[in-house]
Amino acid sequence: MKTKYIYKFQVNKSEKKQVEVNRKNKETGETETILQNKTVKTPVEFVIKKPSRRIVDEAEAQYAIELSKNIKKGIVTKDMLVKKYADTGGSLTEEETKDTLRKLQRSNEITNKVQMLSATGKEKNKSEIEELELELVQIRKNLIDIEMSVQSVYEHTADARAERSMLLWYAVQLGGIVEEGEEKSFFDGLIYEDQLNNLYEKDEEGEDFEKEALNKLMLVVSYWFYNNQAGEKDIEEFLNQQEGG
Repeated sequence: MKTKYIYKFQVNKSEKKQVEVNRKNKETGETETILQNKTVKTPVEFVIKKPSRRIVDEAEAQYAIELSKNIKKGIVTKDMLVKKYADTGGSLTEEETKDTLRKLQRSNEITNKVQMLSATGKEKNKSEIEELELELVQIRKNLIDIEMSVQSVYEHTADARAERSMLLWYAVQLGGIVEEGEEKSFFDGLIYEDQLNNLYEKDEEGEDFEKEALNKLMLVVSYWFYNNQAGEKDIEEFLNQQEGG
């Protein structure tokens, strides 16, 4: 079965290599080739695979296990915190809540309109579709920003801890690196615990290109998780906005 991907990207790896350099010999006047050590940038390809049904099921199991562990430790859930905030006015103001609902409604409207325009003539409606897709990317980014601001309130709840654990699971399972034409897991280890430890090692002590790739991997996995229907173009726009902002 052919592997399907959420996204592919490249990161430059700086490494010292011996390269051939032509120079003119001052004594003989002849051109000669010598070897010099130079720092060169080599593009390294990374892939993020689309999850199989098995990986999705295992991710959900990972979430349930972590949620149960945290509740047993006495960590409150989002529902408990929501109830608390409901009694004191909520974590979002009334206007912020209305604005979020408007954005969600507009997002659905754009999605439906793009589908209709594509069905009636994708090439004919290309300009309008592109304009709508750009607006959709911005709305999704705004919704993610809202989610992240709300998440800051809930980040210590049992649910949030379990969700972060699930996103790490997806990153480990889906992240790959291409070396000498062969695709393999970006994270070393035979079992998940070892691969997760390797993820932390790369984040803390890895080479610059590994840290850059890991950051991009986590961004894409998080964006994909909250925007399941997002395509490569949506992800590209999102990453460009993240880098620009």
